[in-house]
Amino acid sequence: MVGLARRTDDLDLPIAALIREERWSDACRHFERDLDREEKLQAEQRLPYAIALIRSGRVSSGMAVLAELPFSTEARLALRRHVIPTLIRDKRLDLALTLTGWIVDHSPEPVEDLRLRASLLGRLRRGDEAMADLVRLIEFDPTDAVAQTSLLQLFLQSDRVEEAGAHAATLGAMVLRHERLCLMALLALSRSGRQDAALALAGQAENLWDNDPEVAAAIARIYVDAGRSAAAIDLGERSLAIEPDNGRLRQSTGEAYLAGERPDRLAKALAHFKEAARLLPRDSGAQAQYGEALLRSGQAAAAIEPLALACRLRTDLPNARALLARAYKQDGRHADAAREFKRLLDLQPQSQRWHRFAAGALSQAGHRKEAAALFETFTEARRQRLPDSFEDGLRALQDGVDDMEIPQARLDWAWTLRRDQGLDRAEWERRARWGNLADHYILDWLECRDAQVHEAMGRLADLTEAEQVLATVDLSRGAILASAHIGPMYAGPLALELLGVRSQWLASTPSVARTSYARSLISTSDQTGAEVARQVLQGLREGNAIVIAVDGALSLSAPRTTFEGQEITYSDFAARMAHRQKVPSLFVAPYWKEGSIHFLLERMPDPGEGEAADDHAERWRTAYLSSLRNYLGGAPENLRLSGGIWRHIRSADRSSQR
Repeated sequence: MVGLARRTDDLDLPIAALIREERWSDACRHFERDLDREEKLQAEQRLPYAIALIRSGRVSSGMAVLAELPFSTEARLALRRHVIPTLIRDKRLDLALTLTGWIVDHSPEPVEDLRLRASLLGRLRRGDEAMADLVRLIEFDPTDAVAQTSLLQLFLQSDRVEEAGAHAATLGAMVLRHERLCLMALLALSRSGRQDAALALAGQAENLWDNDPEVAAAIARIYVDAGRSAAAIDLGERSLAIEPDNGRLRQSTGEAYLAGERPDRLAKALAHFKEAARLLPRDSGAQAQYGEALLRSGQAAAAIEPLALACRLRTDLPNARALLARAYKQDGRHADAAREFKRLLDLQPQSQRWHRFAAGALSQAGHRKEAAALFETFTEARRQRLPDSFEDGLRALQDGVDDMEIPQARLDWAWTLRRDQGLDRAEWERRARWGNLADHYILDWLECRDAQVHEAMGRLADLTEAEQVLATVDLSRGAILASAHIGPMYAGPLALELLGVRSQWLASTPSVARTSYARSLISTSDQTGAEVARQVLQGLREGNAIVIAVDGALSLSAPRTTFEGQEITYSDFAARMAHRQKVPSLFVAPYWKEGSIHFLLERMPDPGEGEAADDHAERWRTAYLSSLRNYLGGAPENLRLSGGIWRHIRSADRSSQR
């Protein structure tokens, strides 16, 4: 390989002087006009000429000259100093990469050039090649913190989180010596599900790097994921006192408050999310969090702007779009809500939930024919997936039990409520999951197999006990039947039909549904609260029993009550309606027992003579929660574990276990 005798910058050649003075055009003219044929063939003349060509804008010609030159240390230095930085500045990254690659391929010690090439490959979104260069760098020097950091970052950016976590787990104590590497390792361990390792590193890193807001934000999020919200709040507030204008830290601290147990947690979280949205105006996640917090605090109109911005920044975020649709709905902008729910269906066409919401929103916006057609298409698609007989489908549910995902906090809380202390936890969980599947299967059958509803009724047990309770109740003026999201709740209409009770159910099924099951429903998805209340009053006047899931609410800002160490959604609408109309009220809930569906009825307190509505509502709430607690202590297949009371169940804070 031919080399240059001296550094280009030190040559006494006229062209070298012109290069030093950055007189690129003059250097080109000097080479082209002043040198003879033999001089133009000399490498020490051609290298500065190539540089001058590139810097004067004749890039293709310059690259062609370079391609003919032999590699040398002098050539490398000249390109790194005079050419590559300019190409990078001018965003000619492909050309910069070509030159850097030429250097790497010929250099005996290409460490810094490998680093540059990896950076260029990363900027060009050629992640696999960039990672290959970083691996080579690490092979040269395993303690290269910059390379280790970049490799973890590229793993994460490429969604190769398992590889990121596995690599981070091998780095040992070196991550504690380098701030940026520590951050990437925390993210890699956390996102790959290595919670124990992430927690261990977070505990070590907290005292070292708590003055770095990005590291503090990552640690706080790890604490939240581990159920240590109090520790996350403490760290977040301490770090914000040092650096209040970090959006990521604001986000993590807000998440910690939301996950915590403080009575002012929503207000605190909202304040942090508001700041995060201000500091990160182009971050869809920050805008969505702020909008959701506003929605949860009952500020639907204010929530629209940040949620709409989140959806503009990222059109593929179903959660943000769902929140935007709900904000529009709660603000009375039904046409806008319908539009967003339809867009949501494009993102998640298999979602049963969004089909219901979209049909309800379309109906409420006055597009009842479109709503009916949408819901019928949704119903027909589900009908095609159902087995020929109800019993075949019920037996097949066991096959899906292990794949049924239930939030761990719900399982843990429900486990503490059981009366039978001799149950095996694993078997208990399988039965609980089966109960959830069974209830949703019953709903599918009722909505999609109108002509075969009688097959589901075959699972109803002898309802003599329920009849005996009803015999003590005067139903002539109607009644309030208070339920919850527990047990095989969708079997309730079947049981009441067999009991001869004329009933109507408050449900989220849109009123455009065409099945016989839907005809007994009062839809909450396409009516305002006032319209629902009027229908309830009309139903009572007609002598109907009105079934209300007291824990059901479409609004994220629905009121809650304390129950067994948790907060659950709770509406006093049923209690106050019973007081206002002077009608009897009962706690009702279907339940599985020995393979059959039974029906529980328990009297709720009637209002006393002259008793104030507030006093009666409080007595009624106490009785309702007592019945609910007793029910939840029974067989696990009757838990249901989704919707209603289950929405806000959270794990106990484990910060004291640090």
